[in-house]
Order: sequence, then structure tokens, then C-alpha cells
Amino acid sequence: MEPLRQSRDSLFRRVFRNMVMRIAIAGVFVSALSYYWSYVTFQEEALANLAQYITARSQLESELFVQAEANTKIVRDEFLRRYVLLGDEDPNTAFHALLAQDKDGLWRVRVQKDDFERKATVALLPTAKQTPIFMRQVLLSYEVLSQYGPAFRNRYYDTFIDLNVSDANLMYLPDLNYARNGSLADFAMDLDVELGATPAKNPERKTFWTGVYFDRQALHWMVSVVTPLDYLGQYIGGVGQDVLLDQLIERNNKVHIPGTYNITMTRQGALIAHPDKMDRIHAGKGQYRVQQDPVLKEIYEATLTATRDRRFVETPDGLNWLGVAPIEGANWLFVTVYPKQLLQDKAAKTTSVVLLLGMLALVLELFLMAWVLKRDVALPLRRLKNAMNAVADGKPSNELDITRNDELGDLARNFLDMSQTVRLHRQHLEALVDVRTAELATRNGQLEVLNDSLRHLNTEKNELLAIAAHDLKNPVASIQGMAHLIALRLDDWPRERVLDRLSGISLLADRTQCILSNLLDHEALESGSVQIHIESLCLNDVLKELLSSWEERLAAKQQICQLSISGTAVQADRQALWQILDNLLSNASKYAPYGSTIMLSSQQEGALLRIMVTDQGPGVAPHEMSKLFLKFSRLSALPTGGEHTTGLGLSIVKRLVEAMHGRVYCQSQFGSGATFVLELPSSS
Repeated sequence: MEPLRQSRDSLFRRVFRNMVMRIAIAGVFVSALSYYWSYVTFQEEALANLAQYITARSQLESELFVQAEANTKIVRDEFLRRYVLLGDEDPNTAFHALLAQDKDGLWRVRVQKDDFERKATVALLPTAKQTPIFMRQVLLSYEVLSQYGPAFRNRYYDTFIDLNVSDANLMYLPDLNYARNGSLADFAMDLDVELGATPAKNPERKTFWTGVYFDRQALHWMVSVVTPLDYLGQYIGGVGQDVLLDQLIERNNKVHIPGTYNITMTRQGALIAHPDKMDRIHAGKGQYRVQQDPVLKEIYEATLTATRDRRFVETPDGLNWLGVAPIEGANWLFVTVYPKQLLQDKAAKTTSVVLLLGMLALVLELFLMAWVLKRDVALPLRRLKNAMNAVADGKPSNELDITRNDELGDLARNFLDMSQTVRLHRQHLEALVDVRTAELATRNGQLEVLNDSLRHLNTEKNELLAIAAHDLKNPVASIQGMAHLIALRLDDWPRERVLDRLSGISLLADRTQCILSNLLDHEALESGSVQIHIESLCLNDVLKELLSSWEERLAAKQQICQLSISGTAVQADRQALWQILDNLLSNASKYAPYGSTIMLSSQQEGALLRIMVTDQGPGVAPHEMSKLFLKFSRLSALPTGGEHTTGLGLSIVKRLVEAMHGRVYCQSQFGSGATFVLELPSSS
């Protein structure tokens, strides 16, 4: 046999050398990739953190302005609510008891009553016409500001009401007596904050914000928000608050992500706060424009391209990220300038660390690799080489036998058998997984159907409980009132009257049980399958019975209910009709003022009997009319006696009326009461 040719090079050295070269090339590539990956990762992380930061700052800064708008609307609504309830009583005595004219001609709170730290101050121009209406407005503004001003003082500098532009200036400001510190010329000046509430300047009657200004009396930078004050379309004045900007400016300049800085500006380009431009802002009296600075102008123009979905934009030079978030209410912009150099430095530092650690790991890996190659590759190959050389030399060797299959052949055959067995098992497992997946999908579908059913049942349960709490309130209240009255008058009333009241309680208890039965059949009512027993009823009897149960509750609010019946025969379910009228009368009593009259009337029109419940309450605003008969609807009007309402009564009325083939609707002029009209088939 020809002897084996000796190798000229060591396999171990050649493999080791090639692996070192390839690992070195891979290291360079990995380093470049690491730098790019680090930069992209840090950028994504930085922008994510910046998004959270500007969102939090936007919410923090916006909350002050949004709440200020809400505060002015609360004061306006409370003024109008009380203004509606004012009578025609002559205000002259109360007006002159509170106010007196000073030497400079201004009308102010009398000195002995001037408690500016706890109550509002008043400054009236001598030219203001002191009509009864004007006097009532002044007294009501003084009362509302004195009550609501202290509640807002914790966060807002002051709360004020201006009447008829400059005719009356009322303010709650416990820091100084604003009325007495100002001169006649000061209050006679028509300011933008006053003119902005007039119909000429503000035809849309929207809440508006003034520009930034420095208040000479307060010695603070501030901005004002004003909500127009109108009644029945007639201009009265404006309600406003002054918002101090000191803390916002300090946060803008001092609270920032390391390496970045913040800018606050208006959408029109007025600079509010900048850590390096505050002296220029002060010199410009709050009217420093970003267009005066080329860098700020580029930042401003870039921020205007940002949207809610695209909150990060780049500066034109590409060196900075701009995180832009709105400051709601004041319609300002909060901008964080994030230099990209921060990301580049951080990525380079991280890459350097990775490269250094990689080199140390490479040296260690090469050492281990050399040791492994020598032990597991070089030495076995050397023994194999020796065995082959022994065979080549004709020497016997038990390590190599070419006449029979060796262990590698057995290993190959065993591996082939094993691979076939694994393939069969895999096919079986895949088929089994498909079956189990299909079964799981079926189960999931069934569970989803059950979950939908449970959610629907839970919703129906919640509605049912709410309706029960609402509709059982009136009969239980009547029972309580009658029982209390019997307890008070038991020794005074004759036995017949006591029995009559007890009979009323029994009747109301029956009504309560009927209501419970209807509520338990709520689902049947929704589906139209509830049992409604239509019969010919005498409307007069039902109304008298209803008014008997309402006698005490109407007396508690000094209200009178008058009947005007021109058609008394109606086709309806007696219990449902009683429940409908009870809800409508309850609604009228809740929103009607004390001492007012509620009218129950009816009229025949063809085959229909129209039943009307009319009150003298505030009425229903046109934009709220569509929500009137919806479940859980809450309107802006408030009960005059502080009664509780769940927003379910009118929705129940609508369901019951429709179940009896009738119709119910409301006629109302805002500020002049409301009439609920019920149309049912007539029996005559």
C-alpha cells in the first residue's frame, strides 16, 4: 500500500488562524452595528421618555388653565341660577347699606363692612346708571364672589366680575384691597379683559384668554381668562380669573431633562418663558416675539408643523429634536429642545465599552478555543493519523478496520433510523395539535358567546337596580310623609281622618309592590312583551288619587297643583298611567321654584286625549332636548330643593307610554318653564 502523504501545515494552526481573522472582521462589523443599534435604541428610548415628559408637563401646565376656565363657568352658572330666582323686591336699601360713594366719586363697600380678606371688593363708576336691575346684579355678584372666591384662592390669584364693561368691577383678592387701591381713572379705563366679553368683540360668546401682562398692583406676571355673562341673550358682563405665571416660568426654566432646555410660547409667536431670554421678555413687558431671534424663529416655525400624532420634529439644521405638547386652555405650546449630540455621545460611550469588553472576551474565547481545538480535534486527528500511518506501514491496528462497517457507519444508520422515528412522531404531534387547536377555537367561541351574554345580563341588572332605586323613592317618601303626619296629629285628628291616611299608606304600599313587579319584568318591557292591561279609565279619578299622595310633598315646597280637565276618559293601563303621571309631577316639583304653581290639564283632540304637566321652572335648553328621555341623562338645570335625581324617570315614562301606544314629548322655552305632553287614545 502506498504510504500516506505527510501534511505541510498543521490543521490546528490553519483553523485557528482563519477563525482569528474572521472573528476580527466580525468584531469590526459588530462594533459598527453596535454603535448604530445603540444610537437608534437610545433615540427611541429618549423620544419615549421625552414623550412621557412633555405629556406630563402638558397635563401639569394645562390643568391650571383648563380648571380656570371651568371655574369662571361655575361662577357664571351660579350667578345665572340665582339671577333667575331673584324676585322684584326693591334692592335700593340693601344696595346703599352695603355701598357708599367716596370722595373720588367711586362707589365702594362701606368702610365698616369692607372685609376684603374674606369678601369681595366693589368699585362702581359714578357714571353707572343705578337702576334696580343694575343694583341686583351688583349685590348678586358681591354675594357669589364672596362665596366662591375663597374656594378658588388656593390656586388662583383672584376671581372677578365686570358688569357692563367698566361700570362695576368686583373682585375677591385677599392680598390687597383692589377697589380702594385703584383710582377713578384706573377703573374708568376700558381694558381688553373687559371689552373682550362684549358681543361686539366676542359674538360667539366664548371663554377667552388675554395676553401676558405685568400687573402693577399685584407686581406679578399673569394672564386672565374671562367667560361672557349673558342672560336670555342680553349682555351683562364677564366672569374671570387672573392666573399667576411665576411658577410656570420657574418650572420651565429649572425643571428639565439633563442636557436639554424648555421653551413656552404662544401659537402666535409670543415668548412666555425661556431660560436665557427672561431679561428680554421682561424688557418687552411680556410681548417679546420669537421672530426677533433667528434661532427661536426656526424653532417656532418647526414646532408649528407638529401635530398630536407627530409630536417630535427636527430643527432645520438637524441638530436637535423638538418635543412639542400643547398647553390646553391658554392655547400655548410647551417645547423641549433635545440636542442629538447627547445621543451620539451616549452611543459612542456605550460602543467603546462594548468594544473593550468584546476584545477582552475575544482574547478569553481564543484561549479557550485553542484549548478545545487541541483536546477535541487535534489529538483525536493525530491518533487517527497514527492509526492510518500504522495501516499504511502494514502494521496491525485495532483502531481502523476497512473490511467492515465502523462506528461512524453505525452512527449514521442509527441517526437515519432516529430521524425517521422523529419525523413520524412529529407528523403525529402536528395532527394532534391541529385537532386540539380546532377544539380550543370552538371552546373559545363558546366562551366568548357566554361572556357577551354575561355582560349583557350585568348591564341589565345594573339598569334594573338603578330604576328600582329611582321609582320606589316617591311612593316610599309619600308613605313616610303620611306616617310622620299621623304620628304628629294622632291625638288631634278624628278617627275617620286617621283611617283615611292609613288607607292612603296602604294604597301607596300597593303601588310600591306594583312598581317592583314592573321592574322585575323590565326585560319584558324592553322586548315589548310586558303585560299591559288597557282599559277605559276616568282621568279625573287617577289625578285626584295622585294629588292626594303628593299633598305633603307639594306643601313642603309651598307649591300648588291646579287641575284643568276637559277630557277625562282615556284608554290606558291604570298602574302604568299612575306611574307616568307620578314621574311627571315629581319632575315638575323638583325643578319648579318654591311657591310656584304646577298645572295639570287635559284636552280632547279627535281620538286622542292630551294630558299636560306644566311647571314654572328654568325650562330645558335647546341643545339638551334630545337627551331628555334617554337613560341616565343629566341636564344642566338643578332641583330647586336639592332633591336627588338619577336620570331614569323620564326614560321609564317614555317606555310605558310607548307600551300603551301613546306619545310623550316636551315643550319648553329656556328660562320660562316646561310642559310635558302625554298623548293617549281617548275612550270617548
